Amino acid sequence: MQTNTLTHTPSIAHLAQLVDCLDEDAFAKLAGVKKSTLEAWRKRGQGPEYALLGCNYLYPIAAVRNHVAGLVKPRSTIDSKKVLM
Repeated sequence: MQTNTLTHTPSIAHLAQLVDCLDEDAFAKLAGVKKSTLEAWRKRGQGPEYALLGCNYLYPIAAVRNHVAGLVKPRSTIDSKKVLM
């Protein structure tokens, strides 16, 4: 009797999650940008910190959180009635 064994190779996204990271595709989707934009950000020193592991760019979730926190804009406290005058 033969057993039909399928070899399952985990995705980079799944493996990245195991080390508390997002892969490049997941971070691009979260940021709403193309992977080429992420490449430009890395070259310019923008965006969150990342790790290059082999040929895969990984974005530690803590670094992504810090980056997003740095993008938060404070709400304006200007009284709209005074602005319209």
